[in-house]
Amino acid sequence: MKRLAVLLIVSALLMAPSFGAANPNGVGEGTFDAQCGGACHGDADMNRSSASTVSISVEHAVYEGLLTSVSVTVTNVQTTDTGLLGFFLLSDVSGAEDTPEDDGWTVVSNSEGGSQNYVEVVVPDGTAQHTVEWTLRAPSAGAYDLHASVHHGARDGSGAPFFGVTTAPVSVQVDAVPDDLPRLSEGFQPPVMRTVGESTVIRLTTEAVHDLDVEWRVDGGAVRTAAATSQDNGVWTFEIPASLAPVLVEWRVHLEGEGPTQTTPWVALQSQEPTFESDDMTVYAQAFAMLVAFLVAFIALPRKTLPHNEQPKLLPFADEVMP
Repeated sequence: MKRLAVLLIVSALLMAPSFGAANPNGVGEGTFDAQCGGACHGDADMNRSSASTVSISVEHAVYEGLLTSVSVTVTNVQTTDTGLLGFFLLSDVSGAEDTPEDDGWTVVSNSEGGSQNYVEVVVPDGTAQHTVEWTLRAPSAGAYDLHASVHHGARDGSGAPFFGVTTAPVSVQVDAVPDDLPRLSEGFQPPVMRTVGESTVIRLTTEAVHDLDVEWRVDGGAVRTAAATSQDNGVWTFEIPASLAPVLVEWRVHLEGEGPTQTTPWVALQSQEPTFESDDMTVYAQAFAMLVAFLVAFIALPRKTLPHNEQPKLLPFADEVMP
């Protein structure tokens, strides 16, 4: 029983430092509520206020079912020695059901190569400002609010995490689509990931489009054009060449028709090496099972007891012997 108590105390002491502390290595991108900004980086009730300023901007004309661009900028960047900084795009800051999807938006891509509302970036030391962009598909017509927040640890990675949020949401008016507006069809879903060394053929489905021009660029590079081929029923295809290393490629389309010419937001396409993926919950379950098995085996170890006739005899001290 004493051995079990010692093991439990040691286990509690090993886990205790993680409670309320930030995760200096981050948690990776994902679809998270605002509350996860604390839960993923430590105890949500122990967040500290960040000195960074968070702002958000959206394109002026937003039509239901079509793509639009949202930019989140953090100034006076505060981060850890590793430069890790977490960005959230949110529909609310209540801490529950406040992702853009909860309000009808669809995250198509982000400038970090994913399709989630939370991304982590590494900011070079000395950088005062950083911007992350999202491409969203708008919900049905109506008025909506969008918020943004930032999460980071202390400079040395210790203590509770820091939390910063936009002082006020940006209001977005989503309008109905005019019949003659050149546009990508509402059901179009672009690819956001590809493997290094493989070219990508993108198939566009359009409405009210007579002609289009495609532009693409490697992140931070010059803008290039790609030839688009017209198919039947408003379908167009174009090809983005293969990349030789993991890079982020962005593309956009200028759409022409009877209505005003439209330009889509830049859509991100991330090239990456083939990776081995594992389920975190499976890893945690296996680790817990191994811990339980170790405890059971340790407790079940037999205690070696000598036979009574082999027990060592305790001889009295000299001063304990009666004269």
